[in-house]
Amino acid sequence: MPELGRLEVNVARGFADSEFYVMVPGGPAAYVSRDLVSVKVVPIEGGEVPGHVQVYVLERGEDDALIELPGEPVIGGLRARVDKSLLLSA
Repeated sequence: MPELGRLEVNVARGFADSEFYVMVPGGPAAYVSRDLVSVKVVPIEGGEVPGHVQVYVLERGEDDALIELPGEPVIGGLRARVDKSLLLSA
């Protein structure tokens, strides 16, 4: 059973007010509901801010984890292997 986690990402505005464009460092990008993304400051048009997104952690390795983003893929798929240092507890 997948567990919930939070992943450090870069966040930009989405097309709709209800979404953000979430970019995993060195990995995929997706449009994700704002309800699942945490940012301290809402990004301005054309800008990015650091943030966290809720993800499903499918598998944990020694140095990495297989995660799945909860959104619509833009670059790559919704699943990616990420460095465990980017993963926070839910």
